[in-house]
Amino acid sequence: MGCTRLSWNYCLCDGSPKSPENYAEEQISETERIQEFLAASAELDEIEAGSLQSVRCQYLVDQALQSDEGQSDVFLRFLFGLIKERGTLEPTDPLFDYTKKKILENILSYTAVGLFHCLREYDNQALLKEVKFFLKFGSSPIRDFYPMHWEFVRQRTSNFEGMRDCFEMQVSKRSDERLLRHLPAILKSRKAMLRFSNLTDKCCPALAAVLSTRESYLRELDLGYNSISDDGVRKLVEGLSDQNCRLKTIRLQGCGVTWLACEYLSPALRQSEKLQELDLSMNEIGDDGLRHLASGLRSPKCQLETLKLSQCNIEQKGCSCLASALQKNTGHLKVLDLSINMVGDEGAIELFQKCDISQLTKLEMYHCGLTALSCRSIGEALKIETSTLVELNLSNNDLKDEGFALICEGMYAWCSLEKLNVSRCGITGTGCYKLAKVLCCVSQLYGVPMAKTELHAVELKELDLSMNCLGDEGIKAISAGLKNPYLNLKTLNLSHCSLTDDCCAELASGFASQGYVIRELDLSGNNLQDKGVKKLGLGLRSPQCKLEKLSLRTCCLSSRSIQFLTNALKSNPQHLEELHVMGNNLEDSGIRVLMELTKNKKYALHTIDVSAD
Repeated sequence: MGCTRLSWNYCLCDGSPKSPENYAEEQISETERIQEFLAASAELDEIEAGSLQSVRCQYLVDQALQSDEGQSDVFLRFLFGLIKERGTLEPTDPLFDYTKKKILENILSYTAVGLFHCLREYDNQALLKEVKFFLKFGSSPIRDFYPMHWEFVRQRTSNFEGMRDCFEMQVSKRSDERLLRHLPAILKSRKAMLRFSNLTDKCCPALAAVLSTRESYLRELDLGYNSISDDGVRKLVEGLSDQNCRLKTIRLQGCGVTWLACEYLSPALRQSEKLQELDLSMNEIGDDGLRHLASGLRSPKCQLETLKLSQCNIEQKGCSCLASALQKNTGHLKVLDLSINMVGDEGAIELFQKCDISQLTKLEMYHCGLTALSCRSIGEALKIETSTLVELNLSNNDLKDEGFALICEGMYAWCSLEKLNVSRCGITGTGCYKLAKVLCCVSQLYGVPMAKTELHAVELKELDLSMNCLGDEGIKAISAGLKNPYLNLKTLNLSHCSLTDDCCAELASGFASQGYVIRELDLSGNNLQDKGVKKLGLGLRSPQCKLEKLSLRTCCLSSRSIQFLTNALKSNPQHLEELHVMGNNLEDSGIRVLMELTKNKKYALHTIDVSAD
């Protein structure tokens, strides 16, 4: 809170948090502060009753400058705060430029500190715009002052405001006690990354005080993987619910909280219009916890954009509560993570019916017990032309070819999806025929001479098909699509897909095709053998191949494959940057050959992974 509210938690006089004991040391009692507040209020009443209000206030600024011991600091701060609260003067009033000039004229004195805080009572961004102007152009934004003045201002504002983007404690010094010593630094930071910091409930009252302080610049608080209990969350909520709290992100993943913490958080969700991200992943909140969160989420004041509840022991009942809440309060949520919760088809379908997932940007439902039944609603959402969904993770669900076909139909019709993860979903070579149709499409972004009905918004950039039994048949089915010069696909994961050397010629043909766009390819865990790499090498040596990262871990290779890869790199040295071949039977001599290439500036190759499994 600001000084006009007489908060003892964080009433700042020098940019640092104060406690009652600190104030006692400065011999400024609460009674004296009340007296100063009443005096400032009476003074402003007289100013408002008369004329020349701005001139009268400038006179008071001059009086404060004549006080070497800062006796007028508190009075003047209250006055500036009251001017703002009452709307006595407009932001363009000459008083504020006059005060800025007085600060510059006295920049090396204590009085400049007091005046700076007076300005901050009216505008907490005071002088920061001018400092940014100076840093950008190197000249003074106010006439008759020189860069020297602004360099001092920059240093002073840096001390006051911190200008710090992120606060982290040293690994060896992480504890509640250390955190309490660093509260001034946290107050001045936009982010406090405190995960794995050995914190307990003891730190929560102090952090709550930081959150409720008007002068705090903290916007992101990461408390993941600390021993913070439900009671600690209760104390944090006191700060989150304060009208001065401007926190946007709070992460409490892996803290061991239960449904009770969600009961405490629910009122904060109902009251806070600032909070945009909540991460409670890896906590046993269960259906009861999500029921409490839902009562906050359905509030029209709740503007949460990101909700992460991965591995929270949520089932169909909890998912139903979430669906009903999002149905009541639509339009804000953009990122939803329900991974590793057994919500099943029943919970997912209700969620998809009540919540318009096409308006999300990211949906994570890894290992949620889904089947093809859930895919119909997802496919329909992908077909919507106004869809904003760009990331979709459905990995480790039993979708099979039937479910994957529904997803592909959605992408083929109209889709802005950029990242799709369907790893370990029971997809076979049969499912790849549907994917081939998608990959052969032309993006709406390209003005190619085709009939309007043949234009599709295929913006897919990352595709993970790993741990599906696609076989060589599946790769041959999608090979034509991989040669599509209008394809946007940059990253393709085909690891552990039951591939052999029989599909490598098709992949190599794609490497050598004009306009080949894939930059990262993972073929690890497939039985390619040396003869497969020999075929891949024919494509890698083509100047059309722009592949930057190739993973061939555990592919049953010998040192012969090193020779094939080396020959390919000698023909096309400017693109491949990373080569991962660990888990193969490679001789030291072959490894040394690759390592030598990383030392040669002729080659782009800089990373070789040859460590043993």
